Amino acid sequence: MQVIHLLISDRKYIYDNSVITKYEMSSNEKTDIAIKERFRIPLEGPFVHYLLKELKRSEHYRSKFIKNMQNYLKDKSCLEIYLQPATKDLLDYSWNDRVYVMVREKSELDHALSWLSTLGGAFSALGDYFEKCAETAAKISINQLKLAIRLGDPQIAARCRLYFALSLIQRKRFKLAREIIYREYNEGLNAVVVDIRLLRMCKGIWAKLQYEHSLYVEQSKKCKIKKKLNSDVK
Repeated sequence: MQVIHLLISDRKYIYDNSVITKYEMSSNEKTDIAIKERFRIPLEGPFVHYLLKELKRSEHYRSKFIKNMQNYLKDKSCLEIYLQPATKDLLDYSWNDRVYVMVREKSELDHALSWLSTLGGAFSALGDYFEKCAETAAKISINQLKLAIRLGDPQIAARCRLYFALSLIQRKRFKLAREIIYREYNEGLNAVVVDIRLLRMCKGIWAKLQYEHSLYVEQSKKCKIKKKLNSDVK
């Protein structure tokens, strides 16, 4: 049976010491192989990595490897692969620079989005009492939506539109708010991955819409009655 002893080394260390046969590649217990018995081939590390991978995996490849290497070894008993530095960088530095910019950009966008969420929540809470705060909350929601679209996150974008609908309710623009809530609920319900929290958010804002609309209608009726009474008195 044909056998090849394989050493992988550099100037200081031996990294692999194996015996290759047609049927397997196993560890070699013999460590004191004389220099004169070695046939040395300089190879780059990445190539050696894939060479070992194929030798361990494929019986056909081992058989062909042994057959071809016997022509080079001749009277030598050991094949020594001497590791050389790679002539080309394995890292794609241009792609690394692009990824770095993308990661930094996403980090900054996430940071800005978190700040806008905090500010938006505060102005939205005050929007029930002050119309100017509701207008500011609407502007913040629009800026959040722009960031969400830039990040490519449809879930956050949907929530930003719902926040905007909430500001519309506070400013008594019920029709547009109703259209936004209805659309977001249907899209969320028919999504590939259904976000239960988004659907609950739609239901919550819808309940807010119904409540505020009922108050608005009631106040409008009272105002009409009051005006009518005043006109009758005059």
